[in-house]
Amino acid sequence: MASRKEVTPAAIGVLAGYAELPLAPGREAVIIGTLEAWIKDANELSRKMSAEKYRDLIPATVFSHPIDPEEDR
Repeated sequence: MASRKEVTPAAIGVLAGYAELPLAPGREAVIIGTLEAWIKDANELSRKMSAEKYRDLIPATVFSHPIDPEEDR
C-alpha cells in the first residue's frame, strides 16, 4: 500500500488550482484540518467497503422531484 502523503499548504494550493477555486492568501492553512479529516474518513470508509461482505453492494442514487399540482394545468 502506498504511504499516505502529508497535506500541505502547497498541496491544497495545487488542488484548489485544479478545481479553479481561488483561495485568499493564507486560506490553505485553515483548510488543512478539514481536508485531513475528510481524507482519513474517506480512507476508513474505503477500507470498510472493500471487505468481502460488502463486495456485492452497489451504490444507489435516487432522484425525486416534488410534483407541483399546478403543473398539469
